[in-house]
Amino acid sequence: MTYTVLARDPRSGVIGGATASRSLAAGNAVLMLRPGVGVVASQAWTNRGLRDLLLDALAGGATAQDAVGRVTRWDAAAELRQVAALPDHGSPAARSGSRITAWAGDLALPDAVLAGNLLTGEEVLAAMRGAIESAPPVPPGDPVAPALFARTLVDTLRAGEASGGDSRGRQSASVIVATMGADADISVDLRVDDHVDPLAELARLVGLRAEALSARTE
Repeated sequence: MTYTVLARDPRSGVIGGATASRSLAAGNAVLMLRPGVGVVASQAWTNRGLRDLLLDALAGGATAQDAVGRVTRWDAAAELRQVAALPDHGSPAARSGSRITAWAGDLALPDAVLAGNLLTGEEVLAAMRGAIESAPPVPPGDPVAPALFARTLVDTLRAGEASGGDSRGRQSASVIVATMGADADISVDLRVDDHVDPLAELARLVGLRAEALSARTE
């Protein structure tokens, strides 16, 4: 009942994820980012505990494909789950269980992974792919880079919404972004838990975060 993008920009050294849903406070349940490791998502009939298990696997040296493949061992109801994983380095991966609500699917790209369920159709992920692949690069070394990348992630969701989004409507959205590396930190962590236009509100909050990051360098 959610659509999500996990993505990274190796050139500027940022990684993050964004999600939107017709569920209350989806950001509290779907996304998890561990600096220096990667970002993951658990959705559909959400099992929040899978997020820590996925990140632990990545931290232990597993590939994203290996990590998502372990869901069937970790969870007896794995066919109700949709998960995605994007490490700081290496290929992303996703898994959509056979019993999640249609339309559902996922798509792995070189530096991003998209996943959604209970969508209006496959055109939602296609629009998100077009948005993330055509997004302007984030300037390396820019102190506002995390907020700029957060804007890219939110714009990716907005492209999905414009193509249909969640078939039930809209209610919540969130975005999280960190710099990559062992000494990394989360720079953007914003949520809109209940709003008539959550992505517009999230974009406004990202703008405020960009202003705050800019002010720190002045």
